[in-house]
Amino acid sequence: MEGLLYTAFDLETTGLDPERDAIIALGAVHLLGQKVLRHEVFEALVDPGRPIPKASTEVHGLTWEMLKGKPKLQEVLPGFRLFLEDTVLLAHNGAFDMAFLERVGLHQPPLVDTLLLSYLLFPDLEDHRLETLAERFGVPVIGRHTALGDALMTAEVFAGMVPLLKAKGYRTLGEVLQACARLPLARLKY
Repeated sequence: MEGLLYTAFDLETTGLDPERDAIIALGAVHLLGQKVLRHEVFEALVDPGRPIPKASTEVHGLTWEMLKGKPKLQEVLPGFRLFLEDTVLLAHNGAFDMAFLERVGLHQPPLVDTLLLSYLLFPDLEDHRLETLAERFGVPVIGRHTALGDALMTAEVFAGMVPLLKAKGYRTLGEVLQACARLPLARLKY
């Protein structure tokens, strides 16, 4: 796990339905093992070509007026693909983000999901939200519900989880992925 290059990423969208809604922001940061490479980031806002529902704007603060004239998703995807190349993907509730990415033709397993890791490490925890985990690991909750802000928090949370995973006997990425795949939550689809 420690010698691998990861890309922690997050998306903001027009809504919660990958079949109907659109990606409007992408953020990502590289990690080498547990070291967050804050100088290696990807961030893009995307014009969805249509209004954004008020309920979605209330979550991420992005409006169509802010996004009009920004690049279209197809213009942003090649750079995002390049940023992800030869890395292990890392996300919080990654099934949601991957449903959107797969719809636009981006398939790049494996995916390490800090939500699943939280259930693996803290099965009795009642709240597995990203901000709760950030607080647990002493990670500042900055830029919540922005793509890059959430990607950075996910990266820092994962860095804090690695020693705990090793202490529980998980030495390789394969062992971690197998353990996560056995969790009931791993079957969640969007």
